[in-house]
Amino acid sequence: MALYKRGKTYWISFTAPDGKRIRCSAGTSNRQKAQQLFDKLKHEAWNRKYLGIPERHTWDEAALLWIREKTDKKSLKDDVSMLRWLTPFLRSRYLDEITRPMIARIGEIKKAESTPARANRYLSLLRAIFNRAVKIWEWLPKAPTITLYREPKLRVRYLTPEEIRRVFDELPDHQKPIFTFSIMTGLRRSNVLNLRWDQVDFMQDAIIISGNEMKAGKTHVVPMSATVKQILMDQVGKHPQYVFTYRGRRIGDIKTAFRKALKRTGITDYRWHDNRHTWASILIQNGVPLNELQEMGAWNSAEMVKRYAHLSPQKLKENAQVVDNILASAVTTLSQPTRTLKGRNYENSFESGS
Repeated sequence: MALYKRGKTYWISFTAPDGKRIRCSAGTSNRQKAQQLFDKLKHEAWNRKYLGIPERHTWDEAALLWIREKTDKKSLKDDVSMLRWLTPFLRSRYLDEITRPMIARIGEIKKAESTPARANRYLSLLRAIFNRAVKIWEWLPKAPTITLYREPKLRVRYLTPEEIRRVFDELPDHQKPIFTFSIMTGLRRSNVLNLRWDQVDFMQDAIIISGNEMKAGKTHVVPMSATVKQILMDQVGKHPQYVFTYRGRRIGDIKTAFRKALKRTGITDYRWHDNRHTWASILIQNGVPLNELQEMGAWNSAEMVKRYAHLSPQKLKENAQVVDNILASAVTTLSQPTRTLKGRNYENSFESGS
């Protein structure tokens, strides 16, 4: 048996009567408190072995098991970040000791430092872990009730064709085709910046992105409009793997130049992700039904699409051409001349600072 220090914190390590090895942080630098927890854990281990009292589980165990069981979850990285924030409030506590008022206080702290929507993400994670502890792990008879905050209506911010033209004019030349492609396809930023040539099919005039690279987890097919196809063809030969590059390297960040362009145009309250809203709004305003918009945008839930319902005045490749028809006059695709050197085609590089 051992009670020892690792850094400033005491740790507990002992073998229970049933042979199970117990090792955990005491969550304190106070020797007396650490000793109390040590004695408590030994007492409970004895009760489990000789009196048949069910084993109790701590928050730390639940958080670790959640991570182990969710390795294929796309947003696991976000979960880990949230668990790091939550754990100092709940470390070493038994799950059956974590009450509704305690969780409500944690929610208030997160809401005060961020937003109700952000706080709800943390509370939803807590709710999911407790529900799993009840239904799957069978660690608890019931879970505490966790109430989420009321959130404002989903925000829909989009650009008019005239605003698109202004932003386009202010962007660095290497970002203009990326901006145009984003608004023409409605793809999320990660799918645009990570777009590869093996996802582009010029024969079928389609972009095919596998489910493990889509937020919804389903394979998504984006029909090419004439302008989208031209944008892609203009990038051919610049990089062997990635479609959108700058000075021979994949573009990792577009936010800085984009924000500067917005500032110069005087456009406020607009983010890169809102290009997706702009795309969807144009389609809805030009008669594309909500169910078809859901398919084109790869949304899992119809609720996410209903935010655009108020924009509608009343098919898939034909619908993609709608965006092209509306924006063709507002956005000019960069065309870069080519020259032939020793039997090979080389793109003239047109570079500018971002």
